[in-house]
Amino acid sequence: MSDHPSDVVDRTKFIVAEEGEVLHTLCPGPQASYFSVAHGWTQEELAKVGARLTYLRAIPDIEEIWPHVGHRSESLIREGGNWPPIWSRADVSDTLLVATLAPSPEGGQIVVRVDSGIYSVAGLRGKKIGVPKGRNNKKLDFGRVPLHRGVIDTLRVNGVALDEVEIVDLFHDDWAVEKPSSTPAERAGRYTANKALEAHDVKALAEGKVDAIFSNRAKTRALEATGQYKAIDDLGRYPDWTLTGASTPVITVSGKLAREHPEQIIAYLRAAIRGGRWVNQNPRAAAELFASKSGPHLDIDVLAKDLASKDFVPKLDPQALGGLEVQKRFLKEFGYIKNDFDIADWVDASFLERAHASLDADAQPSAIAAE
Repeated sequence: MSDHPSDVVDRTKFIVAEEGEVLHTLCPGPQASYFSVAHGWTQEELAKVGARLTYLRAIPDIEEIWPHVGHRSESLIREGGNWPPIWSRADVSDTLLVATLAPSPEGGQIVVRVDSGIYSVAGLRGKKIGVPKGRNNKKLDFGRVPLHRGVIDTLRVNGVALDEVEIVDLFHDDWAVEKPSSTPAERAGRYTANKALEAHDVKALAEGKVDAIFSNRAKTRALEATGQYKAIDDLGRYPDWTLTGASTPVITVSGKLAREHPEQIIAYLRAAIRGGRWVNQNPRAAAELFASKSGPHLDIDVLAKDLASKDFVPKLDPQALGGLEVQKRFLKEFGYIKNDFDIADWVDASFLERAHASLDADAQPSAIAAE
C-alpha cells in the first residue's frame, strides 16, 4: 500500500512559466525536435518571436505532479508517446494536438522462457501473463499501457479469449519522481541504456511467477541473447496496421499557450520541421549525433537504417489520427481514462500549416535577389 494520502489527480497544480518562457518536454527517443534542439534551431526560432526555451524535465518535480505526463503547465509543448496526452486531454488538462510524428511500427513480442514448453500464443491458455502495474494512481500508469495493450492485442489477434489466461499485475512502487535531466539528450541516455535483465517483469518471468511477458524489440533481443528466453509471437508480423500504428507519437500544446501565443507554437514547429527534414536527408549523421549524446552503446548502422526508413517531418497524418482513436478506445475500455472526447475536436491544423507556409516563404528568393 502507498504511504501517500491521496490517489486523486489534483488538477489545480501546474508548473508556472515566466513571461516569454516556453516549456517543452520530449520522450526519450530520436524524434524531430530532439535534433532541432541539439542543433539550436528550436532556441533560434523561439528567439525570433521574443521567447526562450526551458526543458521541463530540468525542473525538479517537488510536488510530485508528474507535469510531463499530465501536461501540467499552461506554457507547455509536449512531444512524445500518445497515451499520456490522450489521458491528459480526457481527464486532466486543456490541450490541443498540433502534429503527429514518425511512428515506430515494430509491434512488440510475447516472450517466454526457453524451458517453458510454450511455442505459440495458443499455448498460453491457462497460463499467467505478467504486466507491470504502478501503485501511484495520481498519474497515468504510462509504463504499463503499451505492455497491457500489447498483451490484449496479441491474445485477440490469435483468437485467445481474455478469460482463458490470467493477467497478473506485477505491482511496483512508482511514486518516486524522476531525477531532473539538464537536457533531452541526458534523459534519453538513461532510457537507451540496456537494463532489460533488471526489469521487474523479467525477474518475475525468470522466477516462474508468470509464464510470459510482453516486450519491445530491443528488450527482446537482449533477453534472447542470454539463451534463456524466446519470443513466440510478434505483432509486427500481422497485416493489421492498428496493431503497430496506433502508438504514433504526437506534439500537443497547452490550450492557453495556443490562444495567447500562437507565434511561439509556430516557431517551435518551424524548428521541428527543420529537424525532421535534416534527419530525412542525413540519417547516418542523425544516428551518430543521437548515439554520441544519448546512446554510445547503440549500433550506428542499425539506428541509421531505422531512421532512414521513416519520415521525420511533423505532419497530421490521417492514418495516425485513426490510430489515436484506436488507442483512446483501449484506454477507455480498460479504465485508464474516465472521460471520452472526439479526436477531431482535439486537432488544430492551423499551427502546422502556418509553420510550413512560413518556412516555404523563407525559402523563396526575394525579388531583388532574383534580379
